[in-house]
Amino acid sequence: MMKFMIPILAVLLIMTGCMEDADKQETSHHEDALNGNPMDSYNEAPLEGQVGYVRYNKDQLDQDVEQNREIQVNREEMSDQISRMILRYKGFEDVATLVTDYEILVAYKKPDNMDRELAADMVQKTAYSMVPAFYRIYTSDKPSAFGDIQSVSTSTVYDDQYREVIDSIINKMKEAPQGKVEQNDDQMGTHGKTNMGSTES
Repeated sequence: MMKFMIPILAVLLIMTGCMEDADKQETSHHEDALNGNPMDSYNEAPLEGQVGYVRYNKDQLDQDVEQNREIQVNREEMSDQISRMILRYKGFEDVATLVTDYEILVAYKKPDNMDRELAADMVQKTAYSMVPAFYRIYTSDKPSAFGDIQSVSTSTVYDDQYREVIDSIINKMKEAPQGKVEQNDDQMGTHGKTNMGSTES
């Protein structure tokens, strides 16, 4: 009988310890929220549809590090969302989106009865509405643009010749209408990086 009881007691002790740890963590989290803890943790394992929230006190961050921190984005998810949003417009049937480190390239087949300039403006403004301000959007309704951006769809920003290839594709895309949002590429600095201290009208 004792042979069976020892493993059961061991399991019960482990479960009790885990429950106590969980209670302590939950209590600590609630106390932090109530006391206005200046560095609240991220929502761990958030529920579907849950809002995102985090709070920092400036004194808790190394400002030298923060000045050089690059904003991290999920490029695959961003390209997916942009393509899906453009396809909501009537007449748009085919869209491909490539998100790089500082540029977004969108190839699309415009509706047959739509002006090229209008279509480009819709595509450009839609993409801009969904991304951080430092990105630059380039569009093309030329069929060759689909193959061009697909050719780098498995690339990384660290690949040899990456920048040269991207710049070459962008130059080809600029031969097509680009929409009405003005893009001052001179402000972008090295590798397209925006001068964060500058402002655009």
